[in-house]
Order: sequence, then C-alpha cells, then structure tokens
Amino acid sequence: MGKPYINNAVIGNGSMLGCVSETGELIRLYWPEIDFPQHIEKLLTGFFDRNVPNSTVWFSEGDYEYSQAYIEGTNILKTVARIKSLSLEVVQTDFCVPCDDVLVRRYSIKNIGRNGIHLGVGVASRVTSHTLDMGCTLFDFGLDALVHYRHDNYWAIVSDAGVKEFQIGNDPFRAVWEGRLDGTDSIGMSPDGALLWDLGYVEPGCERNITLYMIFSRNMNSLKELTRKIKSVGYTSLFNTTKEYWTDYLSKCRVLKTGNGTVDRIYLRSLLLFRLMTDRNTGAILASPEIDENFTRCGRYAYCWVRDGAFITSALNEAGLCSLSEKFYEWSVRVQDKEGFWHQRYHINGNVAPSWGLQIDETGSILFGMWNHFLHVKNVSFLEKVWPAVLKACEFLENFIDGDTGLPLPSFDIWEERMGEHTYSTAAVIAGFRAAANIAETLGVSKKTIDQWRSIADNIKKALERNLVDNAKGIFLRSIRTKLNPWGSEPCADTVIITVNPKGYTREVSAFDGKMDISLLGAAVPFGIYEPRHPVMRNTAEKVEKLLYCEKAGGIYRYQEDGYAGGNPWVVATLWLAMYHIRAGNIEKAREYFHWSVECATPLGFLPEQAGKNDGKPCWVIPLTWSHAMFVLVLKELAEKGGIGDMQRG
Repeated sequence: MGKPYINNAVIGNGSMLGCVSETGELIRLYWPEIDFPQHIEKLLTGFFDRNVPNSTVWFSEGDYEYSQAYIEGTNILKTVARIKSLSLEVVQTDFCVPCDDVLVRRYSIKNIGRNGIHLGVGVASRVTSHTLDMGCTLFDFGLDALVHYRHDNYWAIVSDAGVKEFQIGNDPFRAVWEGRLDGTDSIGMSPDGALLWDLGYVEPGCERNITLYMIFSRNMNSLKELTRKIKSVGYTSLFNTTKEYWTDYLSKCRVLKTGNGTVDRIYLRSLLLFRLMTDRNTGAILASPEIDENFTRCGRYAYCWVRDGAFITSALNEAGLCSLSEKFYEWSVRVQDKEGFWHQRYHINGNVAPSWGLQIDETGSILFGMWNHFLHVKNVSFLEKVWPAVLKACEFLENFIDGDTGLPLPSFDIWEERMGEHTYSTAAVIAGFRAAANIAETLGVSKKTIDQWRSIADNIKKALERNLVDNAKGIFLRSIRTKLNPWGSEPCADTVIITVNPKGYTREVSAFDGKMDISLLGAAVPFGIYEPRHPVMRNTAEKVEKLLYCEKAGGIYRYQEDGYAGGNPWVVATLWLAMYHIRAGNIEKAREYFHWSVECATPLGFLPEQAGKNDGKPCWVIPLTWSHAMFVLVLKELAEKGGIGDMQRG
C-alpha cells in the first residue's frame, strides 16, 4: 500500500500530526513526535445499507463530490462527500485534542434520498509494521475498542456508539466491504482489524452521528485509562475545547489584516501551521510533513534543519510567537555536536537524521538566528542560556578555515547538492561570527574574544571578495573548489585537487562555479554582509532575476538548470527575491513576486515548495514551513512599506 506524495491538509497538536488527502483519507499519523513513528498503513471508513448485500462504499475512495475546509481560525478540518449510490451526504470532522494524545473523527451522515436506509458503518485499519517489530491487534471488550500495538506504541480506535461486530486479520477490508465481520478471534499477530456499527434505520432527511477516537499511549494500562476518560468527556466538549484552544492561540499572535481575503487567509493559516510544525515536547521545527517515506524521489522532508529554523524563527518572532522560537533555540543547544557544529539535519528528538555531509551554513545560520531572536525579546537570560553553544560553535568555525583561500572549508551548499566553498555558506559564517561577537559584547565577555571574532569575520569577508567575485562581470560566483559532478569526473577542464578529510583523501573539484543561484542573495538578505545596492550585489541580483525567472508560469527557479522534482520555480526563491527588492527599495517589483506566491496557495491556504513551471499550480511538497515563513516575513515588510498593492480581492 503506497502513500501519495501530496498531503492536502494537516491536523495536530504538537505531539500528534495527521496528514489528510483531498478526499479526507487519513494517510499519515505521527505520534509521539511529529516526525516519528508513522502508524497508519491504511485506514478507511465505509458506509452501507445493511439490507443490501455488498453495498459498502468507502468515504475517501469513491467518485463523489468532495469539498474540504478548515473551520475558520482553527486546525479543525471538515471534509464533505455526497455519496450518490447510497443517497448520503457525509460530513467528516477531524481534529487533534490540544492536551491529550487523541485524534477525533466525527461523521455526520444525512439521508438525502427519497427512501430510508438501514445504515451500517465500518472502519478497517492496518498499521505500518516490519518483520523486526510486528504490528499486532486485539479487540478489548471492556473498552469496546480495536487496539493496535507494537513495542511501546499502543493506540485504540473507539467510538461513542456500541460496536456491533469486529474482526482481527483475515482481510478485514474485504470483510467491511461485504458488511459482515468475524470476531471469533479477539487477539492476533496481525497488523489489521475492523469494526462495524449498526446506526439503525434512517428516514429521508434524517441524520445520524458517530464519533471515532484514535487514542495513543505508551502502554496498555495507560491507554485504557485515557480511553475511559475521553469517552466520558465526549465529542461536544472535546470539540469546544479544541476550538477555544485555537482561538486563544491566535489571540496571542500578531495578526496582520491587509484587506485582501486570500492574503489574510494564508497569513492565518501560516500562524496555525507554525504551531503544528513545532513539536511541543522538544521545540524542534519540522520542515514539512513527510511525503516520500521510501526515498523514491527525494531524501525525505520530515526532519528539522537548523538552517530552515533561522528563517522560520524570524517569522515566528514577527508573528508574536517568540516562545516557540525560544524553545527551538533551547532544542538547538541540546542537539549541538560536541565538536561545536550542527549537523545537516535532525530527527525531532534531536538525533542526527540521514545526511550526506557537513553543511557549514547551518552553524553560521543558527548563531545569526540566536542574535536576531534576542533583538526581539531583549532578554539577556536567553543569551546566557545559549552562550556555551555559541562559544563552542565559534571555536569550531575558527578551525574550519581553508588555509589556501581564507574561506570556510568545503562543505555542502544550501541545497545539499554540491560540496565546495560557497558564497552563501561564507556569508552565513561571517554573519555567525558577527552575531557571536554581539552576543559576547552584550554579556560582557572579554574584549579580546569580541575583537577576535570580528576580525575573523572581516578576514573571511576579504577572502570572499578575493575568491568569490567575478571581477570582469562584477558579480558573485556561486562557489569555488566545488564538486559539480558528485559521481564522476568534473564537467570542465579547469579543476584542482583538494584534500577532503584529516586522513588525507583527495578529490578533483572544479575551480569555480558561476551559475546563478537565488542563494547568492544571502550575502545581502538575510545576512547583511553587503547592502542590497552594493554594486556587486546589485549586479548579481539583476542577473539572478534575468536568468532564473520562469517565463511561462512566473516565479523564480532556485538556480540555473535545476532539475529537482521536474525543475520548477520555488515559492521560497521567489519570496527571497521579493525580500531583496524590498530592501533595495524596489517595492513594486517585490509586490509582483509576492502576488505570484499568493496565487500558488492551495484552496486551504497552504504554500507549496514549488509551483508547476507550465501552469503555476502548487506542486511537490505541501505545505513547506519555510515557504510560509518567507510569506510572513515579506508580508510584514511590505506592510511597513505601504502595503501589498492592488490585487484581486479574495
């Protein structure tokens, strides 16, 4: 059972994260962290007429009329399906309870036909499992619940209606389809099971309701305790509590109102998404809900990149969510490598995630982010907490300098594709040293340390100007000493041999890489190493815009000849250029790119990673937290410069 690549909607509570398809299928469900483990292989709800054999239809897999929307100002999702074959209109309401490990799924089923129906409802569920950790299932008669369990993960599917029939294993999906379950065995070493309810005879125009609770715990006894509690509380109270939680959450945010309905909806959806993407237990920020578990098209997305975090926490702070930012930086301090750097990416629990090399801009970016966070909160105690990590990071960076070039040693670029000495990475390290010096000065650390770090930053900047500027063209180079072909010989004759690790291994690399890349703007935005109007910066930005603009669909590509996921313009890249134009005083140009990003949003208000190069429609990763962060940052700066300009009102 493969997983679709697109998550149309997300629900959660910071410890639980559910991904929902456009037809309402719960395709992924993570707990107790928002990246791991994922529990659902397949979960389907069927409806049938008990008087008609084999009449079952699956809610999320039919040729129905669907509509889907969040209840305004919440992460409560409603999916509506009109099932013509049974003359039913079914409203599915999904949400996660804020302070309990519970996902609630409510069905309101209305007979819209001319004849009555003896309504049956069935749920079939299969958990993900593998041979070393077998998914098992049982039916608990005391709870009237189907329970999946493995190792230290237990979860129950229970309802507010009495179960009529159940089944463990033996193809429960087919059994629900046939409308009859065999509950002879109540426990088995099987990853799947099913439940069936009889909701009685429903007259035309009448309605029945049934609520399912998916309840998670670490062991069987605590699961039973929580299940009894949830059943006693009931749907109405849980719904009202959840709605009030999100209302209260938004009331503490900085809300921007532009007068454009679409923009305002995306902004509010961004605020609501930020809470779902921030793990309430650890503080780590998820790049995106997973879309490719089996690494078939990418290196996966359900990780925390501290590089993304530097951008995202800036947006959180602008939105008034400084407490989430602070929790992220506290997490960052805990996961820092003992040698002083930060790894390429992490699992939400802080362990190192699958990676393919050191990415030095991560370390520079997080120092930069820490200082920017302080500028928002003005709380010296925050700097005192992060100071040991700052000191270790600078000690590492001091030794991570190429003796030949004066630049940071080769590492992977921002896009994690090329090993080399990059302009963006260099700018991040310069900004990191400057931020560290500012932190040290604020804390009253010795002047020697402050001067040393500022001197190192100045020397790296001089090295950048010596090595990473094409003086003939007056633009920045993307990289030098860079491995353009990771699997073989370099594609050009101008190569050098460099040492790549302490054991003396060497590698042939290209002497330079002159392709235009949106990350070149990093030298000005966000790192501020150069003013936007600096001649080299301005020339580079002009060339970036000229060569990376997508003529057919609009928007900006990441870099020349980018082929990832089909090679499309990115929302992040486009908003990055918009931010540059704001800082350079080109407000109308910035507005154009901002308007394009708004048009890329999904009907639910989510921003993707990319938009199709032919039609501009959202594609690939949905939603991407970094895209939403850039949207918030650009919107905030445009608001300060006179607003977003004329758009079609949403």
